[in-house]
Amino acid sequence: MMSLRVAVLALVAPFLLLLTPDAAVAGCGQASSIFNASETCDYSSAAVEAEKAKYPTAKWTVRQICKDDGRTPEGICFNPQDCTTAAGIPGTRYTLFRDGENVGTACLSAGEATAVDDPPPIRALVIEAFESLGWSPSALVVQPPNGKTLVNLDTNFYTSNTDFTNIPVTLVESDVVVSARPIAYRWNFGDGTSTTTTGPGAPFPHLDVAHVYEQVDEVAVSVDTQYGDASFTVNGGPPETIPSTVWVPGAAQDLEVVEALPQLVLQ
Repeated sequence: MMSLRVAVLALVAPFLLLLTPDAAVAGCGQASSIFNASETCDYSSAAVEAEKAKYPTAKWTVRQICKDDGRTPEGICFNPQDCTTAAGIPGTRYTLFRDGENVGTACLSAGEATAVDDPPPIRALVIEAFESLGWSPSALVVQPPNGKTLVNLDTNFYTSNTDFTNIPVTLVESDVVVSARPIAYRWNFGDGTSTTTTGPGAPFPHLDVAHVYEQVDEVAVSVDTQYGDASFTVNGGPPETIPSTVWVPGAAQDLEVVEALPQLVLQ
């Protein structure tokens, strides 16, 4: 009896080796048996949604995979390749495309396949892209000018960047304009101190943003700008508010803090 069992195993083993790789990975969410092998898939519905989140501005489409060449003019298979989805329900195998490029296959139900083509809401795309839209840093003005100031006296700082900035972008084939304005400024005085204001400062003799340096030094000063009060429009429609804000660092400027030296003036 033992020798007969060994002989049967020896006879069947080559076929097991051919079939077990499919059994380990096949099924589009369901493992296949050695007598009912099924095709593998690269994506489940959840994996497709994760990919869409990684590429939110991409255009996603699917095309049914057929068992033969028969399909309707709309691309629907007369005899589609069946699979079982990750949720355990009957599905169909599809080829998945990102911006027209084949990125793999997916096992999807009819509802899941329809949802692939749905673009994410433009509002979600705008909020996601808001920080990377290229908001301009503020130009810093320091008084006294020419890169020098006096120790123990007020040094005045201000910027003229106060207006709304409008940035046009194209999202999911729509013309979007995003607007925001400076709502706060962080003044970096270069001596380890800084202050934040909602105003942009003002030229001398106003000293809205002033700082006194207590010792002779060479410092790098800058102003960072927080953009907010934001909104966007789609295809010229009414504006919608955006809750996001973003800090934009300013370029550093060298400032030399010097002592005032007495001079004899002849009159």
